[in-house]
Amino acid sequence: MVLQSMKRALSPLEIYRTNAPNLLNELKTYADEIELLYTQLDELLPEGFLTTATGIGLREYEELFGPEMTSLSAAERRNRLKLRMSLGEGDFTPTGIRKALDSFGLEYTISEFPTLNRLNIIAQANYTKAQQAFIRREVEKIVPAHLEFQLVFNTLMWSELDARDKTFSALDNDNLRWEQIDALE
Repeated sequence: MVLQSMKRALSPLEIYRTNAPNLLNELKTYADEIELLYTQLDELLPEGFLTTATGIGLREYEELFGPEMTSLSAAERRNRLKLRMSLGEGDFTPTGIRKALDSFGLEYTISEFPTLNRLNIIAQANYTKAQQAFIRREVEKIVPAHLEFQLVFNTLMWSELDARDKTFSALDNDNLRWEQIDALE
C-alpha cells in the first residue's frame, strides 16, 4: 500500500508527524492519487506493445496506417498490424506486395505482366467506398513507382453486363472511360 510506504519513507526525516490528523489526511490524498496512477499504468502498459494491446493500443497502432478496425477481433487486428509493420524496404516485390495487401485484409487476385511493367489487382469482395479509398491509398504507397497498376473493386461479370439488355453500341454510347467501367456495380 502506498500510504504505508510513504509513512515509512517520511518517518526518519521527522518532518511529517504521521499521527497528526491533518497531515495524515494530506498523505492519504497523495497516496490515493498515486494508487490511481499505478492502476492506470497497469492498464496502460500492455497497450504499449502490439503483442498485448487490446484496446487503445491497437487503435493507436491502426491509426498510424489508416482507420481503426473495430469490427475485427483483437487477434486479427494484431496479425494485420504485425504484417504491416514487418514490411521493409526490400518488400517491393510480388511477395512483399501480397504481404502488404494481406495486412489490410484485402481479398484479391493479382495478375502480373512483367514485360509491360504492369500489375492488375482485382478485389474479390465488396468494400465500402471508404474502405476502397483506404485500400487504394495504401496500395499506391506499396506498389513500386516503375510499375503501372490497376486496382479494381468491381466484381461485375460480363454476364451481368449482358443482363443489362444493352447492345455493345448502347454500352459504347455511354462514353465511359475504363475507370468508370471498372467502378460499375
